[in-house]
Amino acid sequence: MPTDNEVYPNAKQLAGEIAQTLTTYEQGSVVADVVARVPGNPAQHEALLEVAAPLLRPASWSRGTVVYPQLGGVLPDRVSVMVVVRQELGAGAEPDEAVTRTFDVRLRLQDDAWAFDRLASIGGSAPATPVGLSPVAEEVLTDERIDLPDSARWDIERGEVDPALLTLLRDLAERTSYGVIVLSSGHPFEVFGTERQSNHTKGRAVDIHLVDGDRVIDAREDGTFAQEIVQWLYDRPEVSELGSPWALDGYGGRSFTDVVHADHIHVGVRASD
Repeated sequence: MPTDNEVYPNAKQLAGEIAQTLTTYEQGSVVADVVARVPGNPAQHEALLEVAAPLLRPASWSRGTVVYPQLGGVLPDRVSVMVVVRQELGAGAEPDEAVTRTFDVRLRLQDDAWAFDRLASIGGSAPATPVGLSPVAEEVLTDERIDLPDSARWDIERGEVDPALLTLLRDLAERTSYGVIVLSSGHPFEVFGTERQSNHTKGRAVDIHLVDGDRVIDAREDGTFAQEIVQWLYDRPEVSELGSPWALDGYGGRSFTDVVHADHIHVGVRASD
């Protein structure tokens, strides 16, 4: 449930409920039955069948738990909510497997209330053949101070994350533990509401919702450790854009804030040489 500090709490709650619904079912279920529980019209369900199909394993039961729903973009009548959801699957009493994905849930305003529009992404899939990983990629994947959803892990394993960003992620872990919402998979391809490709889908950006165990949304006051981390990130020369609850250099600078970035720290980096 959204806390009192949340922005767009009704949208976040609905998006979380949709993600949880799609990852919660009994053994022997079929995808059509799971999709039918999502509020929406038949046309939306038809499109949802194909996107949601990889979530269903008929031989297993599944339980979904929402980790955090973060804003991915806001327009007057539409929003993107990136929901990290942990899906536990099993055939017996205990789960045999757990997968953590970043969904891109799109909502629209209907009669002054948020309604389901479409599921733009379920956060990708594991690479069939992982590429040879660099030492810094291995460090990021194995560092227990970095909480990565599997969607982000798969991005790294496919070799789609810029080395400069990987180095930044490694170095940040030396200062604090933190939780990632998204690297590339699960993020809107373009900056939401524009035709500009996002640095996320170029492999050059990360969204962080948790710093030293505290949610960014709950640490927006001046003087918090999260703000200290934003200042540290700002001082890194490779950081080209920094969205957060704080604008460190005023309007139009590298460090900016708006309602979308009230609940996380967005870090974009310059491309590696």
